[in-house]
Amino acid sequence: MIRRNNLWVYGIVIFSIFGLGAAIAFGIIPLGELPSQFYGALVGTVITAIITILLLQGQTQTEENKERNVKVFEKKSEVFNNFIEKLWEIWEDRSVSLEELNELLKLVAKDIIPYANSENSEAILKELNLIAEKASPLETDSSNPEHTNKIQESIFNIINILSKEIGLGGEIKPNLREDLGKLEKKILPFLNKKGNISSLVEQVKIQSKGELSEFQKDEQDILWWKIGNGTGVWIRVGDIPDGRFYITFWSDFYSNRQYQDYRHSLRGEWKDWFAGSEEIKKENFNYNNLKNGEVIPQEKIKELAKTIVDFYNDQKIKGKKTISEIIEEVNNNLI
Repeated sequence: MIRRNNLWVYGIVIFSIFGLGAAIAFGIIPLGELPSQFYGALVGTVITAIITILLLQGQTQTEENKERNVKVFEKKSEVFNNFIEKLWEIWEDRSVSLEELNELLKLVAKDIIPYANSENSEAILKELNLIAEKASPLETDSSNPEHTNKIQESIFNIINILSKEIGLGGEIKPNLREDLGKLEKKILPFLNKKGNISSLVEQVKIQSKGELSEFQKDEQDILWWKIGNGTGVWIRVGDIPDGRFYITFWSDFYSNRQYQDYRHSLRGEWKDWFAGSEEIKKENFNYNNLKNGEVIPQEKIKELAKTIVDFYNDQKIKGKKTISEIIEEVNNNLI
């Protein structure tokens, strides 16, 4: 800034000297009148220079402030938007753990507090404290509608605070929250079902040490795990028309006749089933809750996964052999 102003001063002085010399040389200004005219011109030039410098100084400062404010606003908008995205990412499964809450707290300290005013920072921390009350290890917030609603209310409040901070027009007002709540009730069962099945598939894979990793779900919400490669045998997990819930070994009757001796029957709707199916009672696991997208505690998911893996490893078909032993026997006979 100072260096730029000095250049203007030097330029004005040099231009003045050049102009004065030219005026004397061409007789425009008589030499005798030079002192008075020089003094008057000098005073005018100095005043003009001072005014020009002050104006340029003010303009430059204004431009720099404007540029700085734009950059601050852009950064502010970026970190606020990132924080909101993180909030929704954490809230996608409708549960907030203490670990996730700690992650949010770090983001508040790193990104929110340096840019938000103190009043809004305090308000956000207050909402996070309300969420923390429902994120306690002793609480299962995702299975408690009251807890879920309160956490979501705090999330909406945080979004409103950040929106107002950067002057956005949008706000999640009570009527909009009500509409979002109605929409969520329609979407949430789908998300719950997807999350429950995903957790079950992962648990089965872990507990079977990777042996049961190829999974499919059909349109009737029957769950299928493929056994081996090219065996034609699957584990079928699901209900039947009378509403009962079974785990069974399944293989297409006509494509895999080598398993005839171990089938439930040789005709009818049960011909694809192996003998030795296991019925799961509702008191142990209610399959309708899975189909309807109810919230299922993780402990129940792990228990069902264990039941499936134990069935795969230990179930004796017709009291004789496990499925692995039968597949090995049949394959040896085919060689």
